[in-house]
Amino acid sequence: MIERSRGIVLQHLRYGDTSLIVKVFSEEHGLQSFLMKGAFSRHSKFRPALFQPLTFIEYVSRIKPSRDLQFMTEVSIETTFATIHTDVQKSAIIMFITELLTKTIVENTPNQALFDFIHNAVQWLDLSHTQFANFHLLFSLELSRYLGFYPKTDGYKHEDVFDLMNGVFRPFSPSIIHYIPEKESLFFLQLCSTSLEQLNEFNLNLETRRYLLQHIIVFYQLHVPGFKGMKSHDVLKVVLE
Repeated sequence: MIERSRGIVLQHLRYGDTSLIVKVFSEEHGLQSFLMKGAFSRHSKFRPALFQPLTFIEYVSRIKPSRDLQFMTEVSIETTFATIHTDVQKSAIIMFITELLTKTIVENTPNQALFDFIHNAVQWLDLSHTQFANFHLLFSLELSRYLGFYPKTDGYKHEDVFDLMNGVFRPFSPSIIHYIPEKESLFFLQLCSTSLEQLNEFNLNLETRRYLLQHIIVFYQLHVPGFKGMKSHDVLKVVLE
């Protein structure tokens, strides 16, 4: 069956001497893998540059549900980004959220709401000129909403901590093993109530930003089966200093 669709590139891996395997989060089918034969050959129409992380593409493909690797017959860039591949800080953020998406999107079923969220958020980052240093924190929290474990913020009381295992704010107890302490929990709560449009007004110092990132990663480890942590956050910490 031949289909035309939109997709968000999550990952590409070299396959043999001249080919690529490309993982795409498709608007129509969810996560899909494509074999791009001859992508590194001189006259290929499937140039590797088309498949950089979080590139938005439009493509025509031959879909066979029984096949693990699908094939594209046409591909083009849907949106040409202005800054995310040239700005060092934005590139580090893209590296982080790409790794996060690759480790959490595992289903080959469509999810229009998640697709739209990623699409809109990446475009916002590309067009933003100020105060995007906390983008990865907000993106990670919002992504958890679509994955089914977004923090429960109702019922917050002064001096509460955030219980990472149960995803709720509650008074501290020695029985809570994984938590965000009272002071940082207030910043975490404020982040939960911040939208992309308000992110320019949300300020954190470097120490608090790093602390929240570390605990958001723990939050994912506790709620996403097989999630073992992140590698790119070390690069992110250095670049966003």
